[in-house]
Amino acid sequence: MAIALVIFAFTYILIAARRFALLPVGRPAGALLGAAAMVVFGVLTPVEAYGSIDLRTISLLFGMMVITGYLQAARFFPALSRWVLRRASGPRALLGAVVWISGGASAFLVNDTVCLMFTPIVLALALELEVDALPLLMALATSSNIGSVATLTGNPQNMLIGTASHIPYRQYFLIMAPLTVCLLAVNHFLLLRFYRRELQKAARARKGAGKSLIHRPLIVKSLVVLACVVAAWLLGADLSFTAVAGAATLIAWGRREPRRTFERLDWTLLLFFAGLFVVIAGVEKSGAVTWLTGLFPTGGGIWGAVNFSIFSVLCSNLFSNVPFVLVAAKWIGSLPSPELHWHLLALTSTLAGNLTLVGSMANLIVAALSRGVRPVGFRDYLRYGVPITILTTAIGVAYLLLVYH
Repeated sequence: MAIALVIFAFTYILIAARRFALLPVGRPAGALLGAAAMVVFGVLTPVEAYGSIDLRTISLLFGMMVITGYLQAARFFPALSRWVLRRASGPRALLGAVVWISGGASAFLVNDTVCLMFTPIVLALALELEVDALPLLMALATSSNIGSVATLTGNPQNMLIGTASHIPYRQYFLIMAPLTVCLLAVNHFLLLRFYRRELQKAARARKGAGKSLIHRPLIVKSLVVLACVVAAWLLGADLSFTAVAGAATLIAWGRREPRRTFERLDWTLLLFFAGLFVVIAGVEKSGAVTWLTGLFPTGGGIWGAVNFSIFSVLCSNLFSNVPFVLVAAKWIGSLPSPELHWHLLALTSTLAGNLTLVGSMANLIVAALSRGVRPVGFRDYLRYGVPITILTTAIGVAYLLLVYH
């Protein structure tokens, strides 16, 4: 148990620090080192390590990446940005479009991918309007995190929860989608109030957005496949197999060489997940999960749920949400109201990403891609991240308590 906990702590330090000064390897390689250490030091056998990797979650991520990759290859996202710009009457309208489009897209596409695709577009739109890009970038980061709460496929941690909890996609969606719409409306209102000075300084929008080449047939095919995949989920189909089947259908129907799409996939994210599965399996086998469970809030009732939510927000920022969810999934079934706590875990671990700049990978993607045009500093983000996280988390927890009690 001691060896497993040391490896566990070492892995978490590498993940939480992102770039550790003495060992600057990053998150995916940090998880890989931890997984290898579990085998090298005898906590797991190689067979146990391979068997601990949840292929359902890996397959779900892979399938959604492929579908999104085809939308990117067809230049769907630039086409959408031009459509928004032609209809934007000013910076306030553009901010609203960013909130609702990024939030809606993140419900059905992985939020990290949405930020990767939309950040260059948002920066271009800010230049068109001659407006400070910071409010738009904050709208993109926070709304993509909030929007991903709506479904079990909106972000990586929700995918883990979907495969571990066996909650039907439709049931989760019917409970969380109305809440997500409410939280996006709150975010829209607060962004307009918080950045009203920056938005008032903008010039009027220029409508002369140039055309760019798009692959219209591939856009149509990709959206049709995505709609069919979501429809199958709502009818109760298996999450991971449906995503892979949708990706395979699109590869065959798209009739284009998939090699370039595969090259653009975030393989490091899949490596990150695989490594974490092995590390958590080693901790579980050693008996350390039972010991760690004693540190977590387990009370029932309203205050138990509130304490759990606060704990989840703090740990998701301290350790990163995906590793925390993997650990929490081992003991959440023993809580007084498991289904309520699965929903609370999905809500709070996702909204926790809005607290700080390093709270989620989506935030880091926005900051990295905008660095050369409009840098987003840690303080810039924290000034808005703290109030929106507290407000949306409080509303979300109250809503779920109302639903289940």
